[in-house]
Amino acid sequence: MQIGQFAKQAGVSVRAIRYYEELGLIRPEKRSQGGFRLYGPENSKRLTVINFLKEMGLSLTEIRDILLAKQPSGGDKDTVSFLIKTFNERLQLLESKIEVLNAMKVELANAIKILHFCENCSREVLLDALSCDTCANLGQGETIPDTLRVILD
Repeated sequence: MQIGQFAKQAGVSVRAIRYYEELGLIRPEKRSQGGFRLYGPENSKRLTVINFLKEMGLSLTEIRDILLAKQPSGGDKDTVSFLIKTFNERLQLLESKIEVLNAMKVELANAIKILHFCENCSREVLLDALSCDTCANLGQGETIPDTLRVILD
């Protein structure tokens, strides 16, 4: 397929494909008789990997280093060490992000739970910090999440 169709299928711009070519991330599989770049399934797989690595937070330069680490003749122990180091660093960053996201998830779930109590509250004034602290709907030891506390104060 030509560059426009390839870009559309991949969900990126033609300009991005050309930029990836400049960086050495993608190469057309061949050219048409008219000189148009032609892309095939191998390019699609490669672009999928590029997008995956971008989602992991790697820069295009880092992605290029990864993709070029193994030469056509094969890799060596330095290549393996480089990939292990790079992937371990990303894994640690992702695990840290997951911890932060899980904490955010708990905070939001608790805030939503409290707000559902507010929906059924008989008080005339809702979301009042003083009265919310003594809300009968709060369980023993349950407190208002910091997210709501800042909003209420």
